[in-house]
Amino acid sequence: MSSGVMQFPELLANLAVKDIKLWVEEGDRLRCNAPVGALTAEFRDQLRDRKGEIIAFLKMAKAAAQQQPAIIPLQSGGTRTPIYAVPGHIGAPFSFSDLSKHMGSDQPFYALQPSGFDGQSEPMDRVEDIAEYFARQITEFQPTGPMIIAGYCSGAATAFELAKILGQRGAEVPCVALFGPLHPATYQELPRLLYFFAKGGADSFMREIAKLPTFGARVRHFGSRLRNLGVRVRALVPLVRKNKEPFATDPVLASRARLKSAAITALRRYIPTAYSGRVCIFLPNKAWLRSGAAPHLWLRVVPHAEFYFGPEDCNDGLMLEEPDAPAIAELYRHASQS
Repeated sequence: MSSGVMQFPELLANLAVKDIKLWVEEGDRLRCNAPVGALTAEFRDQLRDRKGEIIAFLKMAKAAAQQQPAIIPLQSGGTRTPIYAVPGHIGAPFSFSDLSKHMGSDQPFYALQPSGFDGQSEPMDRVEDIAEYFARQITEFQPTGPMIIAGYCSGAATAFELAKILGQRGAEVPCVALFGPLHPATYQELPRLLYFFAKGGADSFMREIAKLPTFGARVRHFGSRLRNLGVRVRALVPLVRKNKEPFATDPVLASRARLKSAAITALRRYIPTAYSGRVCIFLPNKAWLRSGAAPHLWLRVVPHAEFYFGPEDCNDGLMLEEPDAPAIAELYRHASQS
């Protein structure tokens, strides 16, 4: 990707993944600290060309983080009801970057960063505790006025509990928006969990195959996938034999692994209870109703939930990213107007 093409949220997400840290010193001097080899020529060009944009964002983020470290502003301007969104079990707030961009400049959008994502604090392993952590900071950040609570994948359970907590404390939550939600039963039943992940891999493979023009190309692609699988398995064997943790040498990956494990534990323990407010469930496509994610089980506690479906060819696991983000954003706009 050449300089100037990368979208700003994408740039920030890529810098975070590479553990490239940016900060502003007096006199609007942009400073950078990066692991050896992480700061490529492309990243250097982006930092030089977009210095002003980056400095403005860092100042805004610093002001918010002083009191509300969990609240990451992806779009702070606009007059519509603000959205506060809980990411999936990886905890990455920038997973909402594409969606927030396609919501439009009039839609305030704040991603919620869980404790433990920064590598400094400890992750929480109860949905109720994570929701309470977010609730305190949201009410400090926005004491009055309506707010939309959203959640993606495993983060849907936390969003559901968060909306209940805020409602009990007098906040106006006109809607809870759950994007591709995993029901806790997914992680409570091993057969369902295995089916869910196996189906995701199979669906991805079938989409790849369908794009190839000839039968021969499809056979070669299938053989390539088998060889790559063999390489990955052989690479893991020494780790298993030596009982080593593959992330142990990388503190960032180790921190993310701890957060993911805690999030899955939290989801497995959580038992949703009845909720009387409006809940909109956005699924990548109608086939997702029959997936191992078990979205229909939310009807046990929210029988009045509304379902909205993306296009048939929507990439299930990446529904909030390009190229499917515009369609999902349009679904949300339609729901918010009804």
